[in-house]
Amino acid sequence: MKSVYSLIVMLVAIASVVVAQDTTATAKFDTLLVHQMKQKILEKNQYVPPLTNKWAGIELDLARILVSTGQDYFTFPGTFSLFDVTRLAEIAFPFFIKSGTSRKREGFDGTEYDVPLTLINLDATYRHFLGKYQEGFYFSVGMRYTYIKGLEGDDFIFFPANRNTSHSSTHKFGVYFGVGYRYFTESGFYWGVSLIYGRYFGGERDYQEVLLDDKGTIIDVEILKFGFAF
Repeated sequence: MKSVYSLIVMLVAIASVVVAQDTTATAKFDTLLVHQMKQKILEKNQYVPPLTNKWAGIELDLARILVSTGQDYFTFPGTFSLFDVTRLAEIAFPFFIKSGTSRKREGFDGTEYDVPLTLINLDATYRHFLGKYQEGFYFSVGMRYTYIKGLEGDDFIFFPANRNTSHSSTHKFGVYFGVGYRYFTESGFYWGVSLIYGRYFGGERDYQEVLLDDKGTIIDVEILKFGFAF
């Protein structure tokens, strides 16, 4: 009887050890499984900004360039940007070039005359993004240098006798601020919209075929510029 009791005790002890080992193994497996699930969730939710490995970008208004090829004046608008100076902002250098000669008809007698024009805008802009990354909404401040060479006078003159036909050139400097939005893709392509407003310091003079840059106000709207970051 005593031997049977001892055998039962030994079996119970062995079973307890097996169960304990199984429980420990199961606990380790559960812990490993939970850890792996947490890692997958973190990897899935971890956001890598598109500009992480990009240092610069080139942006062009291709639609405006193509349209201008069929007109008297050829225009070339674009931007060169630096992204790695600070990862909270973008330092951009927008430019705009308009050049050519237009044949214009004036007055009630249909008088025709040539209107040569060269217009160059060179900007330096600081764009500070409002979020944690280099994308989305931003505020901007900038400076502009403008060079105009062309025919002075008003675009809406009906009497040829009153037309100013003098040719001249001018240099102007101004400052502006603005708002905008940038969307960047992982492949490097990006697009944005912006609005800037500012003032020139002097140099107001009317030039034909110039809309605003011969005035004292700086106003620009960008909606069709597309770029590539590298």
